[in-house]
Amino acid sequence: MKKLLFIGILSTVLLAACSEEKAKEDSQPAAPVEAVKGNEIVIDMSIANDKSIPLEERIAKIATDLFGTTTIDGNDRNITIESMGDIYYLEMLNDDAGTKKNTLDYTQRNTAELIKVLKGVEDMSDIRINWQANLKDAYGNINPGSAMTVLFKKGDFDKIDLANFKASDLKEIATYYHVT
Repeated sequence: MKKLLFIGILSTVLLAACSEEKAKEDSQPAAPVEAVKGNEIVIDMSIANDKSIPLEERIAKIATDLFGTTTIDGNDRNITIESMGDIYYLEMLNDDAGTKKNTLDYTQRNTAELIKVLKGVEDMSDIRINWQANLKDAYGNINPGSAMTVLFKKGDFDKIDLANFKASDLKEIATYYHVT
C-alpha cells in the first residue's frame, strides 16, 4: 500500500515537473531530442547530459524515446523511475512476446539498447532495470510480473565496449541478473 502511495505521489510530482518543462519548451525553439537513422533511434546526448534536468527525468525520457509510452499490443508501458541515493530503479512493461523465450529475447535486446545510451550519460551511476511482462501461469491465467531484472553499477558501464557489446552478454557483465 505504501508503494502504491509512493508511486502515486511520484507520478503527480513528475507530471507537475513535466508540465513546467512543457511550458518552458513551448516558449523556446524546439531542439531535436531524437532522430531516426535507418531503423535506429539516435538520442541527442546533449539533452541526456543536461545536468540542469534531474537524472531521473533524463533516464525516463531516454526510455520513452527508445521504447515509446505504449507496448505493441496497446498497453501503457508504465515507465517509472525512482532514485535512492546513487541507485536508480527503472521499471517498465515489455512488449507482449507470446512465449517465455521471446520475452527474454525482447528484454535482453531492449536492455542492451538502453545500456548503449545510458553509457553515454556522463553522470550515470548505478541503475536497476526491471522489465515487467504479462506472464501466463500453469493454469493459463495472465498476471503481470517481473520478466527480467538487471543491475549495472557505474564500473560495469565503464567496462562496456560498445563496438563488441551484445544483448547475450548481459548475464555475464551485469552486477545482478535475474530472469523469471
